[in-house]
Parts: sequence; C-alpha cells; structure tokens
Amino acid sequence: MSHQYSKRQRKRLELYFRCLTASCLKGTLQNYYVAYEFGLMERLVRKSVIRDVLKTWSIQDAESLKRKIRWLLDDGDREEYLVRHRYLTALTGDARSRYLETIQREQGEKEYAKWDVVNKCLHQLPSGDVSAYGGAWAVMLSRVGVSKGFLSKEEAWEIKLEAATLLQNKYNSWKEFYCAYLCGSHYFDDKPGITKYLKISAMYDLLAEGTLLYRKLDWKEKLLPE
Repeated sequence: MSHQYSKRQRKRLELYFRCLTASCLKGTLQNYYVAYEFGLMERLVRKSVIRDVLKTWSIQDAESLKRKIRWLLDDGDREEYLVRHRYLTALTGDARSRYLETIQREQGEKEYAKWDVVNKCLHQLPSGDVSAYGGAWAVMLSRVGVSKGFLSKEEAWEIKLEAATLLQNKYNSWKEFYCAYLCGSHYFDDKPGITKYLKISAMYDLLAEGTLLYRKLDWKEKLLPE
C-alpha cells in the first residue's frame, strides 16, 4: 500500500509515525530516534533500545511480535482502565476515597496503586480512554520489527497506518494524546502509580521545547494517499 504514496508524503508520514513513538523513548538518544529510524548499530549493540523493548514486551520472534501488536491495537487492557474510570466517575469524592481505602485494605498495594492512578487522572483524562498507550507501543514495536527482520516494511506501514487512524479518532491534539499515554503508562507500569518526578521522554521534549509538532506536523496529518 505504501507505493500509493508519493515519496514526499511517505517521508512526512514516517516522521509522523516516529513522533507517535516519542513517548516510548527515554534516554540519551531519545530525540535521535524520533528524527531517525533504527539502524544497523542498534541491532548489534548489546544494550540498546531494541533489546530493551523486546525484553519489556517478552518478544522472542516474529510471531510473538505480531501477536503483541495485535493485542495492543485491539485491547491492550484499555477496557479495564475505562471500566474503572467510569465506576469512579459515578461516585462522589468522599465515596471514592472510602472505596480506594477498601481496595487498599482488601486487594493490596498494587491494585490500590492502579485504582489510584485512575482516580488521579479522572479530570486530566475525562474520556478514560488510554488507547494512546497501546497505539504508541504498537507503532514502536513495528519499528523494532522491521529492524529485527520480524516484519517487512510493508507490514509495518500497515500497522502504523492502523494505529495512527485509531489515535486520530480518539484524540484531538498531540497534548491530549500525550496526557492519555501518561495515564496509561502510570497504570500499566510494573510498579503502577504516579510518582513525584516525571521521567522525561522524547515527547516531553517535543512539546516543551520543539516546534515540530506545532509548525510542521499536524495532529490530524492526512493518512490517505494524496
């Protein structure tokens, strides 16, 4: 399908797709991997973004990669988050506090921490939709998949388009997308919870210091061939 796009549009969309993964990128080279795709060195270096991603998502081969991407796009446990969001939204402030105390007492700290994330994000994310987390990681895994030879470039292109379409339908701006990603990230972390200090990602840099998302790449970037 990518052959239907002009060279100029493909180049622009590939940059757009990389920007969608900016929230997933942290570390010394986080901004570099927004500007550029993974290269040969990333495949060879022992401690690399690619190896960390594969380990984080328990991916060993092409089959497990494709299965994980499909799960992230179709579900990614976002329904669980949404159900909890709706439940807490229906309660008064006092009732929410009492309910969270019960969760902490009866279900333990990890479950309490997850519920607490949802509670603290009620007003920041009124929709309760954390599809941003799964969508961003689906694109990220497609980038890794190409680099590792688990996906063809055409397969990755289709995944990126599907994820981008999903995200554009869910959110209205880069900031709204990033907020939803952060809520999902805090919720799905191995140690869930909202910490005092934010781990700076490439997306934070793009929104706080760069002009790329404001002047060059519109959130509603056209995804169909021109």
